[in-house]
Amino acid sequence: MCGRYILGDSSWAAYHEALSIIKPVDAGAISYNIKPTQDVHIAYATEAGPVADAARWWFVPHWHKGDVKDWKATTFNARMETAHEKPVFRAAWKHQRCIIPASGYFEWTGEKGKKQPWFIAPEQNLPVFFFAGLYSTRASGQTTCTILTREASSEIKDLHPRMPVILTSDQLTPWMANDVTDAEILDTFGTTQTYKFHRVAKFGIKDDGPELIDTDDLF
Repeated sequence: MCGRYILGDSSWAAYHEALSIIKPVDAGAISYNIKPTQDVHIAYATEAGPVADAARWWFVPHWHKGDVKDWKATTFNARMETAHEKPVFRAAWKHQRCIIPASGYFEWTGEKGKKQPWFIAPEQNLPVFFFAGLYSTRASGQTTCTILTREASSEIKDLHPRMPVILTSDQLTPWMANDVTDAEILDTFGTTQTYKFHRVAKFGIKDDGPELIDTDDLF
């Protein structure tokens, strides 16, 4: 987790305008089946204020000399409990934190070959929420990112033991500005939301569109 998520139509711009955080970037990443290695929306803090950017969803540290495709470690997710001490993520944890907008994400249950997809989202009225992430900018100027995960909430742990760290609105700025202790992050970030979830029809890697999150009425 998290290996697939969605960002629904228009919600990125609407939410950011409402919160006055950042300007929307181009809507090319609007998708109901966002996959690792795709370019995704991120936002991060600078001295001039928060800015929006695009990043390849598969973290590659700035010190890696080869092409991003040569990086073999599975780093589209990072465990929040250990990211601060892992050599791959340590510098980004201190200096390159970001937020990643989403409208929901997918998880799968069942045996290999018979996997059942589920759509999961926090219970809220706003159309977008934000994953806590880390980013890395390479010498070439290319940016990559990862989504942080933590132990799953009791509501959804039967679907998967891990879940993405989903930030509340009052945690966005402290997270990006690194204005909070590691202990507070581990204790409270991503722990206060409640969730809604439902089964969806099986879909392929190239499938996309709002029908992917429709309730599967075969059950």
